[in-house]
Amino acid sequence: CSRDIAVLHCNKSTALYSLGKWREAMLSAYQSLRWDPEYVKAYYRAGQSLIMLSDSYEAISMFHKGLILLNASADRTQVADFIASIFISVNDEQVFPPTFPPAYDYIFSARFDALIWQMVIERLAQKGKWQSCLLLFSEKKELPANLRVNQLSLKNLFETSELYGNGEKMQEVVELVKWLISIGAKVETIGVYLLHAVIKLCIK
Repeated sequence: CSRDIAVLHCNKSTALYSLGKWREAMLSAYQSLRWDPEYVKAYYRAGQSLIMLSDSYEAISMFHKGLILLNASADRTQVADFIASIFISVNDEQVFPPTFPPAYDYIFSARFDALIWQMVIERLAQKGKWQSCLLLFSEKKELPANLRVNQLSLKNLFETSELYGNGEKMQEVVELVKWLISIGAKVETIGVYLLHAVIKLCIK
């Protein structure tokens, strides 16, 4: 009975989220968790609403708790959604909130498989969260050796000018591109514009 009520509140949260009512969606997700603290979907819905409310501190906390509950799950897609959401929560942050380091440590200590990491990186790229990809690049030695990202498009990366700047930051982007191509991203996904064609030639 408690789970049924939790599901109803979570469904309400999803509907409110779709209407752009982030605060109401968050409160409904919290209500869901009061009825069933182990209902994983409510942690995800709460976290997504908190991202929209620019509360990365609480968002990471929600995703971290949900991920711990999911750890033994065979649902790789759901696990990838939670991991990606933790990184998305801090993608635009200059200073990471205190809830991030414990979640970060947990993610890498859990030793998730290559398929999960593939989905995580492809989700981040699809949403244009390249700062998060740079963060993962800095930990590439901790990622599975058989990791491949065949469905990842590089086009958005080359159109995201705020990532670039100059000097050290630009070099990081260069190294990120080289790494992504080395694990399966296709050069052809950069695009067909003239500048892109030159870049493709340089990469080849």
